[in-house]
Amino acid sequence: MQILDNFAFWQWFFQVLIVSFVVGGLAGIAIGAGLIVNSSGTLRLFHTVNRWTSMRRAAKPLEIPRDTTQVVQRYMRVIAVLFVLGGAYSLYALLVQFSTEAIIFSLKLGNVRPLVSGLLIDSIRWILVAGNLAAVVVGILMVYSPRRLAALEAAGSKWFSDRRVTQVGDRMHTPLDRWVAAAPRAAGMMIAAGSLVVVVSAAFTLLSR
Repeated sequence: MQILDNFAFWQWFFQVLIVSFVVGGLAGIAIGAGLIVNSSGTLRLFHTVNRWTSMRRAAKPLEIPRDTTQVVQRYMRVIAVLFVLGGAYSLYALLVQFSTEAIIFSLKLGNVRPLVSGLLIDSIRWILVAGNLAAVVVGILMVYSPRRLAALEAAGSKWFSDRRVTQVGDRMHTPLDRWVAAAPRAAGMMIAAGSLVVVVSAAFTLLSR
C-alpha cells in the first residue's frame, strides 16, 4: 500500500502514538494520586466503572440449533435441482473458464511473489471444486437415495456449542483490583511513579522531534 510508504503518514502516526502515551500516563498519575489521597473514593469509582458485558448472553440466539429437515423434505426435488445445476455450472467455470493470471490481476496481487499468489489462488480454486462436486453428489442423493443421505446427515450432524467452550473465559477475573483494594496507597504510588516515567519519556521524545 502506498500510504505505508509515505514518510508523512508514519511521522503523524508516531506523534499520535506518543500523545496517546502522554494522555494515558496523565490518567495513570491521576488514578495513582487518587488512591494515595482518597483511597475509598477511588475504589468506589473503580467499582462503579467495572461492568462486565457477557458475550455469551448476546450470542445465545446464535447458539440455538435450527432444524430445517421439514423444509428440506418438503422441497427436496427443487433443492436437489438447484444443487446439481449450481454445482455443475460452478464446476464448469472453475475447470474451464478459470484463469489464475486474471484473478491475480483483478485482485492486484502482482506485488506478491508469483509462486505464492499462484499457489494461493489455485488452492482456493480446488477447494471450491471439491465443494461444488460435493454439492452435485448431494443433489443426486436427494433424488435417488434420500435414505442414504439422511443416514450421512445424521452421522455428521453434531452440534458443538461455543458457549460451553468459552464459559470459563467469560467469567470476570479481578485479581489486580483485589490487590489494589488490599494496599491502595502502595498501589497508587507504584501506578503514579510508573505513569510519571511514561509521561516524561513520551514528552521528551515528542519534544526532541
